Amino acid sequence: MTFFALLCMTIIMGGCNKKKQVAESIELDENLNFELKGDSMRYGLVCDGTSDSVIVMWPFSGEPITYYCYEAKLKGNIIGQLAIGDWIGLVLCPRDTAEVTMAINLDQLKGTWTYPVMPVMKELQNMSKRAQRRMMDNVSDSVKKTFMVPREYGFTLKRAHMAQSVGRVRRANTLEDDSPVVYPKVKRYRQWYMWNGKLLLVSKDRKHPNDSTAQEPPVEVDTLSFKFMNNDSLVLECRGQEYNFHRRQNAMKANEAAAKAAQNQNK
Repeated sequence: MTFFALLCMTIIMGGCNKKKQVAESIELDENLNFELKGDSMRYGLVCDGTSDSVIVMWPFSGEPITYYCYEAKLKGNIIGQLAIGDWIGLVLCPRDTAEVTMAINLDQLKGTWTYPVMPVMKELQNMSKRAQRRMMDNVSDSVKKTFMVPREYGFTLKRAHMAQSVGRVRRANTLEDDSPVVYPKVKRYRQWYMWNGKLLLVSKDRKHPNDSTAQEPPVEVDTLSFKFMNNDSLVLECRGQEYNFHRRQNAMKANEAAAKAAQNQNK
């Protein structure tokens, strides 16, 4: 881990002893700089001696500390595999700070994660799910094959808390207007942070360069809960819905299939 990454984490940890606040109350300026308030997580590196019952962590200042994690292991709250030298974040039990209630391998979390997203027929957007299914039964197989093509949506998490969206496909506006299907909007993720065992994804659209009267797009923060993670799979929950992600080589590879499908639709 670079000194810059260590410095970033040290800055973020500065708010650990402050009064807890909800994630939506974090403060940020127009340059997307965060002041994370109320984050009580502990960050550091996995040390030798870590097992199924204890985690030995070397914080960014001081000596290694041993935490008990047996109950967290039984409850499935060890997110990812812990290997010596990995960057991790720990949520401690408020009644016993020597016990971990959740551990997350942040090095394993970095990378490109995607999940499949299907389009919907434009006429179906305002229909109920049941009505949509009935309408889709009457759509020809050729139309389904050409237009009902899944895309990979997701994000890439990088060093220094930088994030990038996955799923954007460039198409001419006129062609999009003529297409019988529409895909969900892709958020423009810019940064990511940890906050009390949750993943914060920060998104902000670009201001239209040709519209001087347009207001500055708002900054949005998605708060996601961890359910599971290994080398290839990641399960997150957001607003009561679970998303099953798969690791991809990079954002470019993840978008190749969608770009190819878009070209066929254009033809």
